Amino acid sequence: MVSMGTVWDRTTEFLSDNLSAITPIAFFAIFIPAALSASLEPLTAVFGATAMAIQILSLGLSILSLWGQLAITALVLDPAGGRSAAATVAGKRLLPVIGLLLVLLFGVMVLMLPIPVALAASGFDFQAAMNGGAAELPSGISGFVLLYSLAFLVALLWLCARLALITPVVLMEGLWFGALARSFKLTRAILWRIIGVIILYMIVGGVSFLAAKLVFGSIFGLVAGGNGPVTIGSVLAAIMVSVVVTAFSVLASAFTGRLYLAVRDARESIVDSL
Repeated sequence: MVSMGTVWDRTTEFLSDNLSAITPIAFFAIFIPAALSASLEPLTAVFGATAMAIQILSLGLSILSLWGQLAITALVLDPAGGRSAAATVAGKRLLPVIGLLLVLLFGVMVLMLPIPVALAASGFDFQAAMNGGAAELPSGISGFVLLYSLAFLVALLWLCARLALITPVVLMEGLWFGALARSFKLTRAILWRIIGVIILYMIVGGVSFLAAKLVFGSIFGLVAGGNGPVTIGSVLAAIMVSVVVTAFSVLASAFTGRLYLAVRDARESIVDSL
């Protein structure tokens, strides 16, 4: 039986014992991309080539951040290999992970389609909503939108829990789309525990992110404010928020790796006992 408390203890122990190996990956591949993206985000309001260039840069930074998270998970799965081996594995498995994420994103978009389709059929004014104007929901459609949205969120939470181990499966077992079925199999017995962890992570992470953004944004806005979309104050606030993002990203990557090892070992011990 897999204990989330034990997995958490092993995660914190790993982070403490391997801090020197994790820090460079976290700093260069997660913190710096997050800080740059957050600092440049206000410039996306600028129309033309500037906004397009920033969006392309942000996409590249997101891919770099994903590689960093994969490298940390790979280091958890094989600490003996060291940082160099983890970075190599993350580079080799980056494209399969991106492919899986794109497939999952497409699936989520398909699940969301009934809402815009129902709104369009009822005569909802999308143009007014996009322009920031007041666009009221047509009578009789609000109930459907609310109920479907709740069902969608529940289904999304369930799906996230069942696919929580996709990354370590791809890294450790070299699977591509087979990682979907493998993750479903590994998470079957601990579904509700994973859901509890996800909810707790979202609450703590969300509160920490908002607190950092509001508190540091207000402080640096007063102390080092200025004119324009990007100021010293906004950059400093983005840096502090990126510290929080980096910490939770490292924690999630390490925990996912330790959870995979715990579930795999538990399943192997059951098979050996039969």
